[in-house]
Amino acid sequence: MHSLITEEMKDQYREDGVVFLKQGLHAEWLMLIEQGLARILSDTGQTKFKFYEDRPDQFLEAVRNMEVAPEIATLIYHSPIADLIGALIDSENVWYYSDEFFIKDGGGAGRTPWHQDMPYFPIEGEQVASIWISLDPLRKEECLEMVPGSHRQTRYDGFDPMAVSNDPTKPYYGKDLPPLPDIEAEREKWNIVSWPIEPGDVIFLHPGVLHGGGPTGANGRRRAITIRLYGDDIVFAARPSSKPYAPYTPGLSQMLKPGEPLRGPWYPRLRPLPQHIRDGYM
Repeated sequence: MHSLITEEMKDQYREDGVVFLKQGLHAEWLMLIEQGLARILSDTGQTKFKFYEDRPDQFLEAVRNMEVAPEIATLIYHSPIADLIGALIDSENVWYYSDEFFIKDGGGAGRTPWHQDMPYFPIEGEQVASIWISLDPLRKEECLEMVPGSHRQTRYDGFDPMAVSNDPTKPYYGKDLPPLPDIEAEREKWNIVSWPIEPGDVIFLHPGVLHGGGPTGANGRRRAITIRLYGDDIVFAARPSSKPYAPYTPGLSQMLKPGEPLRGPWYPRLRPLPQHIRDGYM
């Protein structure tokens, strides 16, 4: 799978923070994601955050599904995803940071607000990437949208998920970082890219890139998972103390000091594949 990641793609990722790979994932891995999603949706113990709650454009988000769905754990350990990201970020060692479902089902779901992931994440470094996978075919307008190169520019505050129904730019921390611009209100001023998607296509995204998810049409459906992995140079970093960082990880700041490698029970190593994982099927 490393051969799918070319030197040109690595250069593009460093420059733009965005790479599109046509048919990068086999259909059987998509079936595994679908099975995992079915488990998550039926699991009352797994928290599903509601965007635009009790409105017609409501959709769901579920974080750290690897911990509760063996299908997602199998995908993350054994699919080519870790190999692809390891090749893209030039790291033989690859660790899991988080995974997240965005479930826009039933038609007419709202857009995921514009944001960068890095302000929420207590990390710094270059060797980090997300892979974005849709289970459904999408029109360009329904796909993930990005501003290439924005990971090398201003780092903004995040949006406040609890206030998103009224103001998708209201700051999350409210200190230390400038507020998000209203990109949706001034789309013509930004270099926004997206693609029509077929199942199997994947997007690699640097978590510092400004991005947001398009809304679905009246009969649209968009069930997507984002998996975030990192390499050797990622370290723990402090964030404003006014709100918890994401995903919520109590005790992390007691275990690590800023500048120390990001290691801990929440971040299992995926590559090289750990011996205990190998022992489970050899």
